[in-house]
Amino acid sequence: MKFKTVMKKMFSVALVGVMTLSLAACGSSNEESSDGDSGSGEGKTIKFQQWWGAELPEGYLEDIVAKYEEETGVTVELLTAPWADTKTAITAGATNNTIADIISVDGAWLAEFADMGIITDIEAAGVDTSLASDVWKVGDTSYVVPVNNFAYPMYVNMDILSAANVSEIPTTWSELIDACKKITDAGYSAFALNLGTTNANGIQNVFGGTGWASGIKIKDESGAYKTEGNEELASLAELFKTLYDNGSLYPGMSTLEESEMTSNFAAGNCAFTVASAATMSQFTDVNFEAVTIPVKDGYEGESGICYASWAVGISESSENKKEAADFINYLLGGLDGKDGSVSAGLASTMSAFPNSTVAEPDYSEAPEQFQSFYELYKENYVINEYIGLANASDVMTSMTNDLVQYLEGDMDCDTMLSNWQTYLDEAGE
Repeated sequence: MKFKTVMKKMFSVALVGVMTLSLAACGSSNEESSDGDSGSGEGKTIKFQQWWGAELPEGYLEDIVAKYEEETGVTVELLTAPWADTKTAITAGATNNTIADIISVDGAWLAEFADMGIITDIEAAGVDTSLASDVWKVGDTSYVVPVNNFAYPMYVNMDILSAANVSEIPTTWSELIDACKKITDAGYSAFALNLGTTNANGIQNVFGGTGWASGIKIKDESGAYKTEGNEELASLAELFKTLYDNGSLYPGMSTLEESEMTSNFAAGNCAFTVASAATMSQFTDVNFEAVTIPVKDGYEGESGICYASWAVGISESSENKKEAADFINYLLGGLDGKDGSVSAGLASTMSAFPNSTVAEPDYSEAPEQFQSFYELYKENYVINEYIGLANASDVMTSMTNDLVQYLEGDMDCDTMLSNWQTYLDEAGE
């Protein structure tokens, strides 16, 4: 029996128990109100499972929740673990009924958590989604809201371009191909594409990000995944095949991981790469620019920018859904829905961009390249079609393996896209 099937049955039993307890507890809720609580949440404690505290400066997140308690009387207990351990902590909490009220959700976990019944409808719980530029849904239900977005620009080593007599940063695919050829002929590595599968995100951040910049998607207009026979997607694959055949891709692409790719750019070992804007602080010894990815020749629309997020949802089994929603609203818009200082502060501290519609981050201390890319970010839009995909990690690994075979000449493009369709269809079953 599949794990998710077992989980569904467990949650069905748990839900009956919760409903029974809720009916039995009606009197106690009324008694609390008569004692002066009046449903404000004051005096309550909610738990927040996340990895943020492990990555923020020490005490930063603690200060946010301390201020919230001071202003509202509601205590937020932080359960902090590294990102790699957070999913395990959440699923374990779901099975033994110790799950936190608010949980951080990675885009790759969204569909699984929704299918298992771990997360609830955030709008029904009271989250004001008008405070958010982007909300993650499964079907028509809003389950998760990002607080900050980590966008993926293309980084350009200007010294390598100069040495290779490339006068301008390429803005189209043909210009990119030509620039990479000149760079390779001059003895430099041109474009870093990470297709290692320890964390198979190059298919998303670099390959997918390049397509999204030109409006090329793996979904059709109905929202269904459509790779088989997708001519635009085939043209994207052909771009990277041309770069590979020209010797323009960084050596060892099939084992290259994102962290290694970023380190190599920081060391001045390649001309172009696509990586999170949060990595920009590592490039202190490089003369670089951060720009949107070149677009397919003739494309004139806005560019889609690949992104990941610090995002939160509310657990289905939480007995404090209103209080959890209130805290999420606070993260996005303060107590009055107009003060986005918490989201803005998190964004500027972590070199991210706020998902709050009212946040106004201060990037005056950030590198000039970060500030200029933020303006490009605001002119375009974020997209990540893998958010909400069931078994996303496994699917991306399989897609990555096929892409490597295609680039190396061991698989044709039609077969690759047909295989991808099978992986995506099976994930949705």
